[in-house]
Order: sequence, then C-alpha cells, then structure tokens
Amino acid sequence: MSHQEWSDIQEIYRTLSGNEFQEMLESGTRAFYFLDAYGDWHPELPVIAQSRPGEVQMMRWGLIPPFAKYIEKNGRKLHPYDFGNYYSKTANAMAEGLAEKTTWKRLYKKNRCLILASGFYEFYHLSGKKVTYPHYITLKDYPVFAFAGLHDTWTDPETGEVVDTCTIITTRPNPMMKVIHNNPDAHSGPRMPVMLTPEEWSNWLDGEMNYKDVLKFCEPFPMDGMNAITVRQGLKSRKVNSNIPEVQEQIAYEELGTNWAQYPGTETQGTLF
Repeated sequence: MSHQEWSDIQEIYRTLSGNEFQEMLESGTRAFYFLDAYGDWHPELPVIAQSRPGEVQMMRWGLIPPFAKYIEKNGRKLHPYDFGNYYSKTANAMAEGLAEKTTWKRLYKKNRCLILASGFYEFYHLSGKKVTYPHYITLKDYPVFAFAGLHDTWTDPETGEVVDTCTIITTRPNPMMKVIHNNPDAHSGPRMPVMLTPEEWSNWLDGEMNYKDVLKFCEPFPMDGMNAITVRQGLKSRKVNSNIPEVQEQIAYEELGTNWAQYPGTETQGTLF
C-alpha cells in the first residue's frame, strides 16, 4: 500500500495503535504474495483479535482447539496439522455451522478476529482440463480488508509450546464467486470468504454476540465491489516459488475469454445473472 492508503486505513480504524502492521509491510519480512494453508503447513497470518484489538498478532492459519491431541495412525504420531488427524483441515469455518460444531461454537461469541489481507486466490476448473485457472481477487475500493475469523489457543502436550491459531469464516457465494469457485471435489459446493471493510472492523470485534448477530456480518460481499483477474498457473506446485509479486500479474487465457460471466459452462447457471 502507498503511504496515503495506509493513512486512510488508520483514519477509518482509529483503535489500531502503533506501527507494527506498517513496519511489517515496509520491511518485506512478512510480505506474502501466495499462501496455501495446507501446502505451506499452516503459515502465520496477521490477525487482530478481540482480546487485544489495538495490536496486530501473528497466528497460525488452521485452528487447533484446546482439546486437540496427537494421534497414532499406521505407526505414526500425527500432529493436529498432519493429514489424517481430525483437525488437519480447519483453515475455514462455514458460517452455517458455527453454532453446531464443537470446534467453532465456543468461539463465535467472543473469540472473533480479523485476518488482514489485500487479496485472495480462487481456482476455476474447466471441464476436460487437468490444470486449473487461478484468479487473484481484490476489493475495488479497499487496498486492505479483513476476513472475518475465529481464533483459539492450543498447548502442544509434547513440547509445551503455546500456539495461537485462526480460521477464516466462509459463506455462500455471490454470482461471480459461484462461477469461479466451481471445484467439483468441494464437498460443500461453491463458497467465498466473509470479507469485512475497515468501517466494519470495530463492530465485528465489539463485545459478545449471539449467533444471529454473527450471521449479519456473514453476507456475501457484493460482486460489483470486487475485481477478479486470471494469473499464472502452477501456484501450488512445490517446484515453484509462488511467494513473489509476479504471481499477482494478470495473464489471459484464450480458452476462458475475459468475462467470468461467459466462462465455459456458465450457460447452465443462467438463473444467476
């Protein structure tokens, strides 16, 4: 962000004290251009939590509840983040299940957080193609926004390490995201993250909420306030360094065209538009 953009954010969200986030951006030591929650083994993200609303903390992406344990499987001891453990896929939490699932229902009342970002990626699946088409998605009027999230703390019984973790809340998609997030293997169908503009940050962090209060924040972001561009393929390949600025540069694909509403297969979703 430019200096003016950062000043605008501070003007909107006055309770964010200090310069930690600005220093983080300027130093480049924590500049993330592409992160895969699972491929990068649950990296740390910048988070503002209800308990410390004046600070930016770093938390592991993928929530581990306090009752999570190592498990033995096929002769191996699995960390909660290891595939095969019950808690290995907690990078996202569905808004519709927050009041039902044990991992989430303890948290939505007063363990809410903001996960700071300037954009995110989603992968379009074209029928008959093995490769996917990454889209980099941003908000038109906000150089930085926040995913609505939940956070928790886990103590590693093996090492005694205290680990702060977080999850991004997801909701039903708007029409654009319903087209782009069309992964045929997604058990829950198309989804999108809950995104909050800086004007909403203080209210999301304020006080204890009931489930209906939380759901009011979990509406799909309007698609006319979003940009989506196609970017380079292979972002999840372990052979490629994807954490570089160039991964956010637009790349055109002739087979897709330039309008997401006219992507191959969207004619079957005509009722959306």
